[in-house]
Amino acid sequence: MDTFVEQIVAMKKTANNWLAYAGITIAAILLMTAAFIFLHSIFIPIDFLIFWGAYKLYMMQNVEYEYIITNSTMDIDKIIAKSSRKRVVSFDLTAVQRIEKYNGILPHNTPKDCFLACNKDDPNAFVLFYKQEGKPQKAFVFAPNEKMVDGMKKFLPRHICENL
Repeated sequence: MDTFVEQIVAMKKTANNWLAYAGITIAAILLMTAAFIFLHSIFIPIDFLIFWGAYKLYMMQNVEYEYIITNSTMDIDKIIAKSSRKRVVSFDLTAVQRIEKYNGILPHNTPKDCFLACNKDDPNAFVLFYKQEGKPQKAFVFAPNEKMVDGMKKFLPRHICENL
């Protein structure tokens, strides 16, 4: 029987997101005003383009992560503005070396390219370490729900399942 489980985690807005929104708004207003003052004859299409660009930049602040388990393969995709999808990581669950509870601080032996695929303050977050053949150890932080954990347990070694 095939296993297929997916979960989408929407990232919460942080202070950096709100600062970006404020900066985009101020820049758009200044550029629209400058277009009105200096480009009298074509300021309407210029303002439309500025408005469209500001809207696109706003939408780029909407980030979600999707966890997908297909049989023993786990994929994590980053979804930006509900329109653009990028595969961040893909690995076999049998390559998992350990899983530790994430309490806001990464363990001291975490690889430098470790990334957050969930909200920083999520109480259900874990750090997952895996090593693919011929590559260095990698890690990421994620927050699986119960359905995702059940799908993972089918393929993880028993000693690792105890931490979930």
